[in-house]
Amino acid sequence: MKLFRVLVFSFLLFRALCARAVEAEDKNSEEDKEETETEPERKEKTDEITEEKDVLVLHNKNFARALSENKYLLVEFYAPWCGHCRRLEPIYAEVAGQLKSESSLVRLAKVDATEEPELAEEFDADSFPTLKFFNDGIRQNATDFTGKRTAKGIKQWLQRRLGPSAVILNGTQDAQRLLDAHDVVVVGFFEELGGEVAKVFCDVALNIADFNFGLTSSPELFKKYEVQKDTVVLFKKFDDMRADMPLSEGKLDKDELITFIQANSVELVITFSEENAEKIFSSKIHNHLILFINTTIESHNALLDDYRATASEFKEKVLFIKVDVNTEVSHVLKYFGLNASEAPVLRFINTDSAKKYAMVDKTISKDTLKAFCQGVLDGTIKPHLMSQEIPEDWDKNPVKVLVGKNFEQVVFDEAKNVFVEFYAPWCSHCKELAPVWEKLAENYKDHENIVIANMDATANEVEAVSVQGFPTLKFFPAGTERKVIDYNGKRDLETFSKFLDNGGVLPEEEDDEDEDEEEEEQGSSDKEESSEKTEKDMNESSSKDEL
Repeated sequence: MKLFRVLVFSFLLFRALCARAVEAEDKNSEEDKEETETEPERKEKTDEITEEKDVLVLHNKNFARALSENKYLLVEFYAPWCGHCRRLEPIYAEVAGQLKSESSLVRLAKVDATEEPELAEEFDADSFPTLKFFNDGIRQNATDFTGKRTAKGIKQWLQRRLGPSAVILNGTQDAQRLLDAHDVVVVGFFEELGGEVAKVFCDVALNIADFNFGLTSSPELFKKYEVQKDTVVLFKKFDDMRADMPLSEGKLDKDELITFIQANSVELVITFSEENAEKIFSSKIHNHLILFINTTIESHNALLDDYRATASEFKEKVLFIKVDVNTEVSHVLKYFGLNASEAPVLRFINTDSAKKYAMVDKTISKDTLKAFCQGVLDGTIKPHLMSQEIPEDWDKNPVKVLVGKNFEQVVFDEAKNVFVEFYAPWCSHCKELAPVWEKLAENYKDHENIVIANMDATANEVEAVSVQGFPTLKFFPAGTERKVIDYNGKRDLETFSKFLDNGGVLPEEEDDEDEDEEEEEQGSSDKEESSEKTEKDMNESSSKDEL
């Protein structure tokens, strides 16, 4: 179960944080679905357009009329059981009311995709909520909403769509007015405003509604801001105050411009908070250095000068983040296996691989920070793997308890076939599996060459295995080859037993059954799909993994 995208450090962390909340939400969703299914038949649909809290209610009979009567229309395709849709509902209604009261040309509408599958299919609404923007009543080529799902974010995105994506700056007064009004402003200094470079710039501006953009070809402004050739300049009211991106060979690459804006629009050292989470999480910089400090201690705050100076050297390579251990970050500390009392302390994480690194040197200075960052980037520093202490009774019960410190010794024992469950304490599917796993271990406890084990993968990490979901089951056959076999069969005692008796191979019919199940569940085993897209699947099948 891939979960909400708020925390900084990795997708795995975010998933773990919200699992309990989503489990509860799933149960409520099931109950609500049952209630919905028992609702009486509704009135026959016509082309009449009704409203709910200022939001137009659309279906296949009135959709075309809504398009013809509204110059700009933002349509939400939703499902009644979707928790994300429910959270969006009051926000969406708030914006709809504001736009209506302002007599805006934009109206907000919604379509129940579960009742209107043809409309959902036509507009590729296969995850919920999906928002589409229609311009001038044109049904084809609807634009995907890419803004933030907040009242401010929706309005900003719509305003950018309606007006020019970048303001033309004709002189000093225009430029100064724009720079004074905003903390971050991106200005394209181009000799030709009608060329391809300016078009790419405006296309990027159209989709980044958080910041304000300007365009100029004024020689006066080129001179005032000391720009010699076509250049994108990001002006900001912090750190070094501006960042320049001169164009190479007069060309502007869209992805490079987006990366430039993302890298330079945040402070060199960004404070971890809910407000900053979107900036951090959406950054294309996936190497993050995290400094945990207690901001009430002056010596901790004194470290920030060197931290900020080092951040400048690794700009666009490493994102430098500050975490105050006095705030609500116990879950973050736990993820890194830390306690607040250990501050000041550093951790480095790559959010693609979820690999974490710890700085061995206890002295935090510009030199040690630089050496640490460069070592991680160069691959000369090995990942830091968390491990609990080995329990005294780890091998006393049928299910053997593994931790990071005894994992290698047990699973790669050349004389043993080891079947391991990697679990999370909060995972409901793991809890459902527990009695089956214990029974399996009981049945095989007298087999000298078979070991049934489990490991809390939220507190222990091993280099040989990457755990992306819970529960994850892997088989380590005896021998010297250090093989690792993924188990993807049914999670019942009979299938587990056949798998073990066949030496880590499922009977052919089991594979076929699994393939059929996966097709019926619409790819539920794909652990990288968004929580919006898979929420219904998660509600309908208890066999799916939690992430």
